[in-house]
Amino acid sequence: MESTYARPAIAIAAAAIVSWMAYEALFQGFHLSIRLVLWLVGVATLGWLAYEHFFGDDYRPRTLVALTVVVGAVGVLEYRAQSAELTLGRAATYVAKRPVGVRCQGLLGHMVDIGQELGSVYFSAEGDPADVTHIKRDACAWAMDYARGNHHVTRDHAVAIEVIAHESIHLRGWTSESLTECYGMQNMVEVATKLGATPTEGQRLADFYYRMLYPLMPDDYRNDAECANEAKWDIHKGDPVWP
Repeated sequence: MESTYARPAIAIAAAAIVSWMAYEALFQGFHLSIRLVLWLVGVATLGWLAYEHFFGDDYRPRTLVALTVVVGAVGVLEYRAQSAELTLGRAATYVAKRPVGVRCQGLLGHMVDIGQELGSVYFSAEGDPADVTHIKRDACAWAMDYARGNHHVTRDHAVAIEVIAHESIHLRGWTSESLTECYGMQNMVEVATKLGATPTEGQRLADFYYRMLYPLMPDDYRNDAECANEAKWDIHKGDPVWP
């Protein structure tokens, strides 16, 4: 009788766990990823091995412990990664003026990546932006370091916050890199405050970027005539604070 009902019971339990996790993922705003799928498979496998160990004849205590550790570690890594993307996504959504997401580059992608751009947004043939921006691993790490309370003005922090702001402007539909860079700089304070900084701390970071890093940008990312206080691309005309 036990063998008759054991497998259906395990299948139902595994389906229940996967369904619950899928609900939690959707409720929290998590997205499906390879690591999340592997974790769900690991949970189901762990449940099967646990049943066989405690109620069957297949005793594998070492395998059970090792798999528990692996599944736990993968779960923690995935939770941290997706929580970080949610945090950055909320800042991007505020600047983009619509619901958007951030996807941070994984370790494997980072290892084989040879590109120079720290962020990207896909545009359709009709000129419509995607709903997510893809940010390189380093930029995500620098942004999350800032979000965790390290609000010191550093090059890495300034670059990361501007990348989030820049790509968020792309998500609003702007394609010109020089215009997007200018508007992004002027939204660095908004991104910084959404990541826990004060407006003053955010402004210091924007000031640093404008003085030290903006002049080093390629020509197609700069327009010194239009991107200046009280110039054409100043979105806060009348405000002496720049950017």
